Amino acid sequence: MATVKNGTAKKVYWILLILSIGIGLIFYGALKDEFSAQFLIFSSGIPFFLFVSGVFGLLWPIIKPAGDEVYISHALLIGLLFIILFFIHVWILLPHICPNFGACLGA
Repeated sequence: MATVKNGTAKKVYWILLILSIGIGLIFYGALKDEFSAQFLIFSSGIPFFLFVSGVFGLLWPIIKPAGDEVYISHALLIGLLFIILFFIHVWILLPHICPNFGACLGA
Protein backbone atom coordinates (compact mmCIF):
# COMPACT_ATOMS: atom_id res chain seq x y z
CA MET A 1 0.00 0.00 0.00
CA ALA A 2 1.11 3.52 -0.67
CA THR A 3 1.82 5.70 2.32
CA VAL A 4 0.57 9.23 2.59
CA LYS A 5 2.81 11.79 4.20
CA ASN A 6 1.33 13.68 7.13
CA GLY A 7 1.97 17.03 5.43
CA THR A 8 0.00 15.96 2.35
CA ALA A 9 -3.00 14.96 4.44
CA LYS A 10 -2.91 18.28 6.31
CA LYS A 11 -2.86 20.14 2.98
CA VAL A 12 -5.91 18.22 1.80
CA TYR A 13 -7.81 19.00 5.00
CA TRP A 14 -6.87 22.68 4.81
CA ILE A 15 -8.02 22.72 1.17
CA LEU A 16 -11.37 21.23 2.27
CA LEU A 17 -11.75 23.92 4.95
CA ILE A 18 -10.84 26.76 2.60
CA LEU A 19 -13.08 25.33 -0.13
CA SER A 20 -16.04 25.11 2.26
CA ILE A 21 -15.53 28.67 3.45
CA GLY A 22 -15.11 29.86 -0.15
CA ILE A 23 -18.29 28.12 -1.27
CA GLY A 24 -20.12 29.60 1.70
CA LEU A 25 -18.94 33.12 1.00
CA ILE A 26 -19.67 32.91 -2.72
CA PHE A 27 -23.05 31.15 -2.66
CA TYR A 28 -24.39 32.52 0.63
CA GLY A 29 -22.79 35.96 0.47
CA ALA A 30 -22.14 37.37 -2.97
CA LEU A 31 -24.58 35.25 -5.00
CA LYS A 32 -27.29 34.80 -2.36
CA ASP A 33 -29.93 36.66 -4.38
CA GLU A 34 -29.21 34.68 -7.57
CA PHE A 35 -30.55 31.39 -6.17
CA SER A 36 -33.81 30.39 -4.57
CA ALA A 37 -33.88 30.01 -0.80
CA GLN A 38 -34.92 26.38 -1.18
CA PHE A 39 -31.83 25.65 -3.31
CA LEU A 40 -29.58 27.44 -0.83
CA ILE A 41 -31.00 25.50 2.11
CA PHE A 42 -30.75 22.09 0.45
CA SER A 43 -27.27 22.74 -0.94
CA SER A 44 -25.97 24.04 2.40
CA GLY A 45 -25.04 20.48 3.29
CA ILE A 46 -22.17 20.51 0.78
CA PRO A 47 -20.05 23.20 2.48
CA PHE A 48 -21.07 21.74 5.86
CA PHE A 49 -19.78 18.31 4.79
CA LEU A 50 -16.52 19.80 3.49
CA PHE A 51 -16.04 21.85 6.66
CA VAL A 52 -16.71 18.93 9.01
CA SER A 53 -14.38 16.68 6.97
CA GLY A 54 -11.61 19.28 7.18
CA VAL A 55 -12.09 19.85 10.91
CA PHE A 56 -12.12 16.13 11.73
CA GLY A 57 -9.10 15.53 9.51
CA LEU A 58 -7.08 18.26 11.19
CA LEU A 59 -8.15 17.21 14.69
CA TRP A 60 -7.62 13.47 14.15
CA PRO A 61 -3.93 13.41 15.15
CA ILE A 62 -4.81 15.27 18.36
CA ILE A 63 -7.78 13.12 19.42
CA LYS A 64 -6.65 9.80 17.93
CA PRO A 65 -7.24 6.94 20.40
CA ALA A 66 -4.12 5.32 21.86
CA GLY A 67 -5.55 1.88 22.57
CA ASP A 68 -8.61 -0.32 22.39
CA GLU A 69 -9.96 0.75 25.76
CA VAL A 70 -10.38 4.41 24.77
CA TYR A 71 -12.43 3.89 21.62
CA ILE A 72 -15.74 4.53 23.38
CA SER A 73 -14.57 7.85 24.78
CA HIS A 74 -13.13 8.74 21.38
CA ALA A 75 -16.43 7.94 19.67
CA LEU A 76 -18.29 10.08 22.21
CA LEU A 77 -15.86 12.96 21.67
CA ILE A 78 -16.25 12.77 17.88
CA GLY A 79 -20.04 12.60 18.26
CA LEU A 80 -20.04 15.63 20.55
CA LEU A 81 -17.91 17.62 18.13
CA PHE A 82 -20.18 16.68 15.21
CA ILE A 83 -23.31 17.62 17.17
CA ILE A 84 -21.82 21.01 18.07
CA LEU A 85 -20.94 21.71 14.43
CA PHE A 86 -24.37 20.46 13.29
CA PHE A 87 -26.20 22.69 15.78
CA ILE A 88 -24.16 25.69 14.63
CA HIS A 89 -25.22 24.84 11.08
CA VAL A 90 -28.90 24.37 11.91
CA TRP A 91 -29.44 27.06 14.55
CA ILE A 92 -27.10 29.82 13.30
CA LEU A 93 -26.37 29.41 9.59
CA LEU A 94 -29.72 28.19 8.26
CA PRO A 95 -31.75 30.94 9.99
CA HIS A 96 -29.28 33.44 8.52
CA ILE A 97 -30.03 32.07 5.04
CA CYS A 98 -33.79 32.03 5.53
CA PRO A 99 -35.31 33.72 8.60
CA ASN A 100 -38.74 32.15 7.92
CA PHE A 101 -37.54 28.58 7.54
CA GLY A 102 -40.95 26.95 6.95
CA ALA A 103 -41.79 29.30 4.10
CA CYS A 104 -38.41 28.66 2.48
CA LEU A 105 -39.15 24.95 2.28
CA GLY A 106 -42.44 25.57 0.54
CA ALA A 107 -44.63 24.63 3.52
